[in-house]
Amino acid sequence: MFDTPSSNDEILQKVVQFEDMLKGKSFTFFDVDDYENIVDYYIDVEMTSKAIAAIDFGLNQFPNDLTLSLIKVEVLNSKQLFDDSYRLLKSLEQFYPNNIDILFNLGKIYSITNRIQTAKIYFENTLNLIRVNDSYNDLLSDIAYEFLQIGQNFQAIDVMKRILEINPDDESTMMEIGIAYHETGEYQDAITYFESVIDENPYSHIAWFNIGTLYNVKENWKDALFAFDMCLVINEKFTAAHYGKANSYIQEKEFQNAIDTFNESFVYDHPNSYAYCCLGECYEKIGDFKKALIFYEKSLEIDDSQSDAWLGIGVVRDLNNETMDGLKFIEKAIKLDAENSEYWYIFAEFLTKLGKVEEAEDAFKKVVELDPGNIDAWIDYSNFLFENNSKTKAIKEVERAISKNEGEAELEMRLVAMQIASGKIMDAKLKLIHLQKSEKNSFQKLLEIYPEAKNIPEIVEIINKGNK
Repeated sequence: MFDTPSSNDEILQKVVQFEDMLKGKSFTFFDVDDYENIVDYYIDVEMTSKAIAAIDFGLNQFPNDLTLSLIKVEVLNSKQLFDDSYRLLKSLEQFYPNNIDILFNLGKIYSITNRIQTAKIYFENTLNLIRVNDSYNDLLSDIAYEFLQIGQNFQAIDVMKRILEINPDDESTMMEIGIAYHETGEYQDAITYFESVIDENPYSHIAWFNIGTLYNVKENWKDALFAFDMCLVINEKFTAAHYGKANSYIQEKEFQNAIDTFNESFVYDHPNSYAYCCLGECYEKIGDFKKALIFYEKSLEIDDSQSDAWLGIGVVRDLNNETMDGLKFIEKAIKLDAENSEYWYIFAEFLTKLGKVEEAEDAFKKVVELDPGNIDAWIDYSNFLFENNSKTKAIKEVERAISKNEGEAELEMRLVAMQIASGKIMDAKLKLIHLQKSEKNSFQKLLEIYPEAKNIPEIVEIINKGNK
């Protein structure tokens, strides 16, 4: 903060004089700049109480000084004394109703205290007072950030567009606007915006990167790969684009291309835990289990909280017919991320394979609790119950699945099959009659699930009537 050694010495001298005044040893007259420098010194050395004392002394001498008052607001906020900060700002607002800093800081206080609508009004009023001027770029960035904090993503996007109009080369804002668009879910609008940016500046690698990311979200992997390639042509060192491109390849099941892409990224940046974990997954998918384990372990060497790597080791152990050994790795993954339904699903499958029936049932329950929309999990769970002599419970679970996933024909047909297999022919007939109204190929689907249905005369009769 100090410009030269001499200015440093001068400020330290002022600090000593101020402390003597605090102790009652002397009285020194300081001008406003002196007080600002003294306060800055105390803030830098984290002596907040003395910083506030210096501000109060300064305001006693210069009660109308806005700069000192706003510094006090910052200090109060840093100590989370938001009520004191609010009272000071409201008193200042009476004298400076159109001061940008006062309005913005009031908006922050309202945001912190969860008065979102009022915060939004103050941020909007602040924006209305800002004229097109490069000196306001930092404040515009702060306002965009505050809008994001209160969930006003569209307003944040408008502010960031304003920043980019002033400074099209602001790469940080270009990245942030991509994230904000992602939060809104308006992916096509976002793509259209970044395409307009590229029309103005074809060499904006971040605009290309954002387009690639958005196409990945839309599961349009081919267009994503093109956008990432364009980004990397412009800036081959942009590691995030390498990762995005590798992910597109993984989704396309082009695992060797994904491996090559990750390796390219390592030329420009040190490998991280995530990249090594993804490489482990790629080698797992192409059946090179030895290398998969190597990269999963490399991932954990960097970050032992990388839960996907623990999971990956467990899966590879299972693929190597070491299911019992692999189980402890799945348990470690769950310990790190207990709300991950995929982990619980794999855990349930391992337990089933090992014949741990009660534990497997509990794991399946957890899966459908965490992800009730996972149709495959419901089917596997009900099949597990059915195969382990819990037919009534299996039927009840399928009915529960249907109640949470209305219109899922596969669940409906699964219920009919289980009813037939359990001897509940009347229930199956009634359900099948109802399903025939919406499912033209109901009998064919039923036979795929339960081929023995063709041997039940009552069921065949219903199907024949429905086909007439």
